[in-house]
Amino acid sequence: MYEYIDGNGNKYLITNEGKKIIEYIPMKPHLSSSGVYDGGEYMKKELSNQEWDILILNLNQAVRNSESHIKNRIKKSGMVIIDDKNVKKSCILDPNSKKLLEIEKLLHSIFDK
Repeated sequence: MYEYIDGNGNKYLITNEGKKIIEYIPMKPHLSSSGVYDGGEYMKKELSNQEWDILILNLNQAVRNSESHIKNRIKKSGMVIIDDKNVKKSCILDPNSKKLLEIEKLLHSIFDK
């Protein structure tokens, strides 16, 4: 299982259990730090093999490439969590890093279709 949490706290859950699925789990106002932010509506979509391959490649690269990592979660930073057979890896991505921008652009393109 893969997770990406964007700078607003919206979560993307990516799983492959027979079907390659991505879920968008939006931040809701009562859980947001401002008490106002609303990430919109929950969405779930089946990924094509190509979308899966590109997304998983980018998430794995993000964890391996420590150049874009920061130590603490700050506003607009992203977080990648990989749980592969109970081995967890994670990182926090700098809000200005190229990898964060690539991942978010890819996620938006998947849901904007």
